[in-house]
Amino acid sequence: MHDTLLFLKNNLADHFGIYFIPLYILGGRPAAILSAQLLGLNIILLLPVVVLLDTLQIPIFFHLYDIISDKLLVRIFKDRGFKKEARIRDARFFRWIQLLGTPGVVVITMLPLKGCGMWSGVLLSKILELPKKTGYFLLVFGSIVGCLIILIFGEAVLSLGALFMGQ
Repeated sequence: MHDTLLFLKNNLADHFGIYFIPLYILGGRPAAILSAQLLGLNIILLLPVVVLLDTLQIPIFFHLYDIISDKLLVRIFKDRGFKKEARIRDARFFRWIQLLGTPGVVVITMLPLKGCGMWSGVLLSKILELPKKTGYFLLVFGSIVGCLIILIFGEAVLSLGALFMGQ
C-alpha cells in the first residue's frame, strides 16, 4: 500500500500539469489547490490559474442561467401562479439570500463547500438582479478570497503534519 501511494505521489508530481485540469473539474478549487500543496508544488504560480479557470466559468454560467430563466422558469412561474411564488419568497433560504444581498455573492462564491462556488454565486447574482459587471467583480473577488482560504487551510494542515511527524 505504501509503495502504491509513493508511486501515485511521484507520478502525480511529475505530471501534475496533465492532472491539474481534471482535478479542478472534478473536485473544484479545493482539490486542485490542496493536491498541489500536498505535492509540494509552488502554489503561488497555480493560484492565478485557478482564479482564471473560475473566471472562465462566469460567462458560461450567466449564459446558461439566461437561457434557463428566459424559457423554463418563466413558464413554470406563470403556470403555477402567484401562490407558489409567494411561498418561495417566504422560504427561509430565500430570505437568508436576500439578507446577505451583494456580499452574499462573495460569501457563497468563496466557501469551499459543496453547493457553494461559481454556480451558486452566479445564481445568487441573477436572483438579486445585479448588473453583470458587479456580478463579475464579486465573483472574481470571491474566487480569490476562496483560493486564499484554501491555501491557508492547506498550509495549516501541512504544518500540523510536519509537527506531528517531527515528534
